[in-house]
This record gives sequence, structure tokens and C-alpha cells, in this order.
Amino acid sequence: MPPLIQIDTRLLERRAAQAFRVTVRDLEDALPAAHQDRVYAWPGRTHRESGEVAGSPRTVYDTGTLADSQQPAEYRGPLQARITWDADYAAAVYLGAVFRKRQFSLPARNVPLHTLRALNLPDRFRERLAALL
Repeated sequence: MPPLIQIDTRLLERRAAQAFRVTVRDLEDALPAAHQDRVYAWPGRTHRESGEVAGSPRTVYDTGTLADSQQPAEYRGPLQARITWDADYAAAVYLGAVFRKRQFSLPARNVPLHTLRALNLPDRFRERLAALL
């Protein structure tokens, strides 16, 4: 009979879930400020509600409503989370929009994706997990 080797991964799974939650909190903390990164191309100039005249590159921050509409992360499993924004226009800003009646479009200014790339979440998760092991 061949030898039986059993590996108990429960501790590793718990540590991975802890590291994941800390990594998600890092992302949650970084997202509001990322709205003020001046990295988004835009055709032309805009007079914002705040009184600022925005050119290109620009931030997506005007009155703070979009950044402030970020909701706490919803955890759907030990390694799955979702962060949402409840401002009515969040999808139009992040994903872009086409207005048929106005015959123009808004380019996407994807703050979440920009922030994910800037934070390098795989490396951050790896660092958080290594600190717990």
C-alpha cells in the first residue's frame, strides 16, 4: 500500500482570506484619491460645477460626489469582493457613454482600473500573505 500524505490547507486558506481582505482595504483606501489623478485624456475644455476649467489631461474629480459614492466592499466569498459606486453617472464616467440625441460621446475614465494597475494588487496580496505566514 503506498504511503498516504494528507495536507491540511485550512490555515493557508484562512491566511489567504485575511490577506485578501487587507488587500481589498488597501484598494478601498486608494480609490477616492485616485479620482484626483490628472491622467485622463479629454477632448476640449469643460467648465465644472466647482468652477474649475478642466482641460486635458484631467481628473474626474469635480464636486466629489462620484468619489464619495463608493460603497464598502461586499465580500461574496473568502477571495471574492465587489466595490461599487452609487452615483447615477458612475458607469458613464468609468466606462464611457454615447448620447444619441446629443450626437457625442464621453470617453471612459476608468478610475477603478487605473487604481488596480497602479497598486499592483497581485504583488500587494503576495506581500500581505507572506507577512501572515
